[in-house]
Amino acid sequence: MTAAIDFETMCATHLIEQKTSSGLDLTEAEERFAAKREPGTGTNLRFVKAKGISQGRQSRVSVLAYGHGRRERRVIWKRMGAGKGLSRDEAEAMWSRLAHYREKLMGAGWRVPKLLYSRVVPISAEEVQIFSYEAYIYGGDAEVMLKDAKQPNFRKWYFVDQVLRTLYSYPPDSLRREEVAGREVSLLPDGLDLKAANFVLEEGTDDLFFIDLFGPKELDDEGQWRVYSPKIDPLPPENLRAVCATREGSLLRFWRLARRLWKPDKRGRVEISEEFLDHMAAIEPPPEELAFIREEIENGCPWMEQLYEERQI
Repeated sequence: MTAAIDFETMCATHLIEQKTSSGLDLTEAEERFAAKREPGTGTNLRFVKAKGISQGRQSRVSVLAYGHGRRERRVIWKRMGAGKGLSRDEAEAMWSRLAHYREKLMGAGWRVPKLLYSRVVPISAEEVQIFSYEAYIYGGDAEVMLKDAKQPNFRKWYFVDQVLRTLYSYPPDSLRREEVAGREVSLLPDGLDLKAANFVLEEGTDDLFFIDLFGPKELDDEGQWRVYSPKIDPLPPENLRAVCATREGSLLRFWRLARRLWKPDKRGRVEISEEFLDHMAAIEPPPEELAFIREEIENGCPWMEQLYEERQI
Protein backbone atom coordinates (compact mmCIF):
# COMPACT_ATOMS: atom_id res chain seq x y z
CA MET A 1 0.00 0.00 0.00
CA THR A 2 1.53 3.27 -1.11
CA ALA A 3 1.46 6.47 0.92
CA ALA A 4 -0.89 8.10 -1.58
CA ILE A 5 -3.66 5.59 -0.85
CA ASP A 6 -2.79 4.51 2.67
CA PHE A 7 -6.31 4.82 4.04
CA GLU A 8 -5.27 3.07 7.24
CA THR A 9 -3.63 6.32 8.37
CA MET A 10 -6.07 8.87 7.01
CA CYS A 11 -7.90 11.22 9.33
CA ALA A 12 -11.21 9.72 10.47
CA THR A 13 -11.85 12.58 12.90
CA HIS A 14 -11.87 15.04 10.01
CA LEU A 15 -14.20 12.73 8.06
CA ILE A 16 -16.74 12.68 10.85
CA GLU A 17 -16.63 16.47 11.22
CA GLN A 18 -17.29 16.84 7.48
CA LYS A 19 -20.12 14.35 7.16
CA THR A 20 -22.95 16.58 8.39
CA SER A 21 -22.10 19.53 6.17
CA SER A 22 -21.82 17.25 3.14
CA GLY A 23 -25.21 15.68 3.79
CA LEU A 24 -23.73 12.17 3.75
CA ASP A 25 -24.27 10.46 7.07
CA LEU A 26 -22.40 7.59 8.63
CA THR A 27 -24.14 5.22 10.97
CA GLU A 28 -23.13 5.48 14.64
CA ALA A 29 -21.34 2.13 14.38
CA GLU A 30 -19.37 3.33 11.34
CA GLU A 31 -18.48 6.54 13.16
CA ARG A 32 -17.19 4.66 16.19
CA PHE A 33 -15.11 2.32 14.09
CA ALA A 34 -13.65 5.11 11.95
CA ALA A 35 -12.68 7.19 14.97
CA LYS A 36 -10.98 4.24 16.63
CA ARG A 37 -9.37 2.80 13.53
CA GLU A 38 -8.13 6.01 11.90
CA PRO A 39 -6.70 8.47 14.43
CA GLY A 40 -6.28 12.01 13.19
CA THR A 41 -3.05 12.59 11.29
CA GLY A 42 -3.86 15.93 9.70
CA THR A 43 -4.70 14.38 6.35
CA ASN A 44 -7.21 16.50 4.44
CA LEU A 45 -9.77 13.79 3.68
CA ARG A 46 -13.37 14.90 3.37
CA PHE A 47 -16.79 13.91 2.12
CA VAL A 48 -17.95 15.54 -1.09
CA LYS A 49 -21.33 15.62 -2.76
CA ALA A 50 -21.11 13.98 -6.16
CA LYS A 51 -23.91 14.09 -8.70
CA GLY A 52 -25.22 10.91 -10.21
CA ILE A 53 -24.42 8.40 -7.46
CA SER A 54 -27.22 5.89 -6.74
CA GLN A 55 -27.31 4.07 -3.42
CA GLY A 56 -27.51 0.29 -3.77
CA ARG A 57 -29.47 -2.25 -1.73
CA GLN A 58 -26.35 -4.07 -0.54
CA SER A 59 -23.87 -1.28 0.17
CA ARG A 60 -23.54 2.23 1.56
CA VAL A 61 -21.52 4.44 -0.76
CA SER A 62 -19.73 7.75 -0.18
CA VAL A 63 -17.35 9.86 -2.24
CA LEU A 64 -14.24 11.12 -0.46
CA ALA A 65 -11.74 13.73 -1.65
CA TYR A 66 -8.18 14.36 -0.57
CA GLY A 67 -5.46 16.74 -1.68
CA HIS A 68 -5.92 20.33 -2.89
CA GLY A 69 -6.73 22.14 -6.13
CA ARG A 70 -5.50 20.35 -9.22
CA ARG A 71 -4.01 17.66 -6.99
CA GLU A 72 -7.37 16.77 -5.47
CA ARG A 73 -8.23 13.12 -5.90
CA ARG A 74 -11.49 11.32 -5.29
CA VAL A 75 -12.22 7.81 -4.14
CA ILE A 76 -15.37 5.73 -3.64
CA TRP A 77 -15.74 4.38 -0.11
CA LYS A 78 -18.08 1.37 -0.01
CA ARG A 79 -19.41 -0.39 3.09
CA MET A 80 -20.52 -3.62 1.44
CA GLY A 81 -23.08 -5.82 3.15
CA ALA A 82 -24.18 -2.90 5.36
CA GLY A 83 -27.21 -3.80 7.45
CA LYS A 84 -27.40 -7.36 6.09
CA GLY A 85 -26.41 -9.18 9.27
CA LEU A 86 -23.44 -10.97 7.73
CA SER A 87 -21.43 -13.23 10.01
CA ARG A 88 -17.66 -12.89 10.07
CA ASP A 89 -17.32 -16.13 8.08
CA GLU A 90 -19.81 -14.97 5.45
CA ALA A 91 -18.10 -11.63 5.06
CA GLU A 92 -14.67 -13.28 4.87
CA ALA A 93 -15.88 -15.66 2.14
CA MET A 94 -17.21 -12.77 0.03
CA TRP A 95 -14.18 -10.58 0.66
CA SER A 96 -11.78 -13.36 -0.35
CA ARG A 97 -13.29 -13.45 -3.86
CA LEU A 98 -13.34 -9.71 -4.64
CA ALA A 99 -9.99 -9.59 -6.45
CA HIS A 100 -10.66 -12.89 -8.26
CA TYR A 101 -14.03 -11.71 -9.50
CA ARG A 102 -12.58 -8.40 -10.65
CA GLU A 103 -9.94 -10.20 -12.71
CA LYS A 104 -12.59 -12.44 -14.30
CA LEU A 105 -14.71 -9.43 -15.26
CA MET A 106 -11.72 -7.80 -16.92
CA GLY A 107 -10.93 -11.03 -18.74
CA ALA A 108 -14.48 -11.08 -20.11
CA GLY A 109 -14.09 -7.57 -21.54
CA TRP A 110 -15.60 -5.32 -18.86
CA ARG A 111 -13.80 -2.20 -17.68
CA VAL A 112 -13.82 -2.04 -13.88
CA PRO A 113 -12.45 0.54 -11.39
CA LYS A 114 -9.18 -0.08 -9.61
CA LEU A 115 -9.68 -1.71 -6.23
CA LEU A 116 -7.36 0.30 -4.01
CA TYR A 117 -7.96 -1.34 -0.64
CA SER A 118 -10.42 -3.70 1.03
CA ARG A 119 -10.87 -5.57 4.29
CA VAL A 120 -13.51 -7.18 6.50
CA VAL A 121 -14.60 -4.83 9.28
CA PRO A 122 -16.52 -5.95 12.41
CA ILE A 123 -17.81 -2.48 13.23
CA SER A 124 -20.01 -3.71 16.09
CA ALA A 125 -21.13 -6.94 17.78
CA GLU A 126 -24.05 -7.13 15.34
CA GLU A 127 -22.52 -5.67 12.20
CA VAL A 128 -19.80 -7.01 9.91
CA GLN A 129 -19.11 -5.12 6.69
CA ILE A 130 -16.58 -5.23 3.87
CA PHE A 131 -14.89 -1.87 3.46
CA SER A 132 -13.43 -1.06 0.04
CA TYR A 133 -11.87 2.00 -1.50
CA GLU A 134 -12.14 2.11 -5.29
CA ALA A 135 -11.00 4.56 -7.96
CA TYR A 136 -13.66 7.20 -8.59
CA ILE A 137 -14.93 7.28 -12.18
CA TYR A 138 -16.21 10.73 -13.10
CA GLY A 139 -19.54 10.80 -14.90
CA GLY A 140 -22.25 9.51 -12.57
CA ASP A 141 -24.06 6.20 -12.92
CA ALA A 142 -26.35 5.26 -15.79
CA GLU A 143 -29.45 4.93 -13.59
CA VAL A 144 -29.37 8.66 -12.95
CA MET A 145 -28.75 9.32 -16.65
CA LEU A 146 -31.71 7.18 -17.76
CA LYS A 147 -34.03 8.96 -15.32
CA ASP A 148 -32.94 12.39 -16.55
CA ALA A 149 -35.34 13.56 -19.28
CA LYS A 150 -32.82 16.25 -20.28
CA GLN A 151 -30.23 13.65 -21.27
CA PRO A 152 -30.35 12.99 -25.04
CA ASN A 153 -31.78 9.68 -26.14
CA PHE A 154 -28.80 8.99 -28.39
CA ARG A 155 -26.57 8.86 -25.30
CA LYS A 156 -28.94 6.46 -23.57
CA TRP A 157 -28.93 4.19 -26.61
CA TYR A 158 -25.15 4.40 -26.72
CA PHE A 159 -25.07 3.10 -23.14
CA VAL A 160 -27.45 0.23 -24.00
CA ASP A 161 -25.39 -0.65 -27.08
CA GLN A 162 -22.16 -0.76 -25.07
CA VAL A 163 -23.71 -3.21 -22.61
CA LEU A 164 -25.02 -5.38 -25.45
CA ARG A 165 -21.76 -5.37 -27.39
CA THR A 166 -19.67 -6.23 -24.35
CA LEU A 167 -21.95 -9.08 -23.35
CA TYR A 168 -21.88 -10.44 -26.89
CA SER A 169 -18.10 -10.13 -27.20
CA TYR A 170 -17.61 -13.13 -24.89
CA PRO A 171 -15.74 -15.94 -26.68
CA PRO A 172 -18.34 -18.52 -27.81
CA ASP A 173 -16.46 -21.33 -26.02
CA SER A 174 -16.82 -19.48 -22.68
CA LEU A 175 -20.59 -20.11 -22.64
CA ARG A 176 -22.55 -23.33 -22.71
CA ARG A 177 -26.21 -24.03 -23.41
CA GLU A 178 -28.11 -25.74 -20.64
CA GLU A 179 -31.48 -25.76 -18.94
CA VAL A 180 -31.81 -23.18 -16.18
CA ALA A 181 -35.11 -22.66 -14.35
CA GLY A 182 -36.99 -24.60 -16.98
CA ARG A 183 -35.58 -22.95 -20.14
CA GLU A 184 -32.59 -23.71 -22.33
CA VAL A 185 -30.33 -20.66 -22.18
CA SER A 186 -26.66 -19.65 -22.46
CA LEU A 187 -24.85 -19.91 -19.14
CA LEU A 188 -22.27 -17.15 -18.60
CA PRO A 189 -18.81 -17.90 -17.14
CA ASP A 190 -19.77 -15.82 -14.07
CA GLY A 191 -22.80 -13.89 -12.86
CA LEU A 192 -23.43 -10.18 -13.34
CA ASP A 193 -25.68 -7.76 -11.46
CA LEU A 194 -26.62 -6.16 -14.76
CA LYS A 195 -28.52 -2.95 -13.95
CA ALA A 196 -28.01 0.68 -14.88
CA ALA A 197 -26.89 1.76 -11.40
CA ASN A 198 -23.87 -0.53 -11.76
CA PHE A 199 -22.50 1.28 -14.83
CA VAL A 200 -20.77 4.61 -15.41
CA LEU A 201 -20.05 6.28 -18.74
CA GLU A 202 -16.80 8.01 -17.95
CA GLU A 203 -16.91 11.76 -18.37
CA GLY A 204 -14.84 12.91 -21.35
CA THR A 205 -14.33 9.47 -22.90
CA ASP A 206 -17.76 7.79 -22.66
CA ASP A 207 -15.93 4.56 -21.84
CA LEU A 208 -18.27 2.15 -20.07
CA PHE A 209 -17.28 0.97 -16.58
CA PHE A 210 -18.95 -1.84 -14.65
CA ILE A 211 -18.64 -0.77 -11.02
CA ASP A 212 -20.25 -3.57 -9.00
CA LEU A 213 -17.75 -6.02 -7.53
CA PHE A 214 -19.83 -7.08 -4.52
CA GLY A 215 -21.35 -10.52 -4.22
CA PRO A 216 -19.22 -11.65 -5.78
CA LYS A 217 -21.18 -13.61 -8.37
CA GLU A 218 -18.65 -16.25 -9.37
CA LEU A 219 -19.66 -19.69 -10.64
CA ASP A 220 -17.71 -22.87 -9.90
CA ASP A 221 -16.78 -25.56 -12.43
CA GLU A 222 -20.27 -27.07 -12.12
CA GLY A 223 -21.95 -23.77 -12.96
CA GLN A 224 -23.21 -23.25 -9.39
CA TRP A 225 -22.63 -20.22 -7.16
CA ARG A 226 -19.23 -20.26 -5.48
CA VAL A 227 -20.50 -17.98 -2.69
CA TYR A 228 -24.23 -17.61 -1.99
CA SER A 229 -26.15 -16.09 0.92
CA PRO A 230 -29.91 -15.40 1.12
CA LYS A 231 -28.98 -12.38 3.27
CA ILE A 232 -27.60 -10.76 0.12
CA ASP A 233 -29.59 -12.45 -2.66
CA PRO A 234 -33.28 -13.06 -1.84
CA LEU A 235 -33.87 -15.22 -4.93
CA PRO A 236 -33.30 -18.98 -4.64
CA PRO A 237 -29.93 -20.04 -6.14
CA GLU A 238 -31.41 -21.47 -9.37
CA ASN A 239 -33.55 -18.38 -9.99
CA LEU A 240 -30.58 -16.16 -9.28
CA ARG A 241 -28.57 -18.12 -11.86
CA ALA A 242 -31.35 -17.50 -14.38
CA VAL A 243 -31.44 -13.71 -13.95
CA CYS A 244 -27.74 -13.05 -13.28
CA ALA A 245 -25.73 -15.88 -14.84
CA THR A 246 -27.43 -16.50 -18.19
CA ARG A 247 -27.06 -14.13 -21.11
CA GLU A 248 -30.78 -14.12 -21.86
CA GLY A 249 -31.86 -13.66 -18.25
CA SER A 250 -29.32 -10.98 -17.41
CA LEU A 251 -30.27 -8.98 -20.51
CA LEU A 252 -34.00 -9.30 -19.87
CA ARG A 253 -33.51 -8.13 -16.29
CA PHE A 254 -31.26 -5.29 -17.46
CA TRP A 255 -33.75 -4.09 -20.04
CA ARG A 256 -36.84 -4.37 -17.81
CA LEU A 257 -35.16 -2.23 -15.17
CA ALA A 258 -33.73 0.24 -17.71
CA ARG A 259 -36.98 0.91 -19.55
CA ARG A 260 -38.85 1.69 -16.31
CA LEU A 261 -36.30 4.36 -15.53
CA TRP A 262 -36.23 5.73 -19.08
CA LYS A 263 -39.96 5.66 -19.90
CA PRO A 264 -42.27 5.47 -16.88
CA ASP A 265 -45.47 5.22 -18.99
CA LYS A 266 -46.50 1.89 -20.52
CA ARG A 267 -46.78 3.18 -24.11
CA GLY A 268 -43.28 4.63 -23.97
CA ARG A 269 -41.88 1.35 -22.64
CA VAL A 270 -43.47 -0.56 -25.53
CA GLU A 271 -41.96 1.83 -28.10
CA ILE A 272 -38.41 1.70 -26.76
CA SER A 273 -38.63 -2.08 -26.30
CA GLU A 274 -39.30 -2.41 -30.01
CA GLU A 275 -36.22 -0.31 -30.69
CA PHE A 276 -34.22 -2.36 -28.16
CA LEU A 277 -34.98 -5.51 -30.16
CA ASP A 278 -33.74 -3.73 -33.30
CA HIS A 279 -30.49 -2.86 -31.50
CA MET A 280 -30.17 -6.48 -30.39
CA ALA A 281 -30.71 -7.80 -33.90
CA ALA A 282 -28.05 -5.41 -35.22
CA ILE A 283 -25.31 -7.11 -33.18
CA GLU A 284 -26.28 -10.49 -34.67
CA PRO A 285 -26.68 -12.62 -31.54
CA PRO A 286 -27.27 -16.37 -31.83
CA PRO A 287 -30.76 -16.78 -33.37
CA GLU A 288 -32.06 -18.86 -30.46
CA GLU A 289 -31.12 -16.13 -27.96
CA LEU A 290 -32.71 -13.34 -29.99
CA ALA A 291 -35.87 -15.39 -30.50
CA PHE A 292 -36.16 -16.11 -26.76
CA ILE A 293 -35.61 -12.49 -25.73
CA ARG A 294 -38.07 -11.27 -28.36
CA GLU A 295 -40.67 -13.80 -27.19
CA GLU A 296 -40.26 -12.72 -23.56
CA ILE A 297 -40.49 -8.98 -24.25
CA GLU A 298 -43.44 -9.24 -26.61
CA ASN A 299 -45.38 -11.40 -24.12
CA GLY A 300 -44.70 -9.43 -20.94
CA CYS A 301 -41.70 -11.47 -19.74
CA PRO A 302 -43.59 -14.48 -18.26
CA TRP A 303 -40.38 -16.40 -17.49
CA MET A 304 -38.96 -13.45 -15.59
CA GLU A 305 -42.23 -12.91 -13.73
CA GLN A 306 -42.22 -16.56 -12.64
CA LEU A 307 -38.64 -16.31 -11.41
CA TYR A 308 -39.35 -13.26 -9.28
CA GLU A 309 -42.51 -14.75 -7.77
CA GLU A 310 -40.27 -17.26 -5.95
CA ARG A 311 -38.36 -14.79 -3.79
CA GLN A 312 -37.20 -16.18 -0.45
CA ILE A 313 -38.48 -13.14 1.43
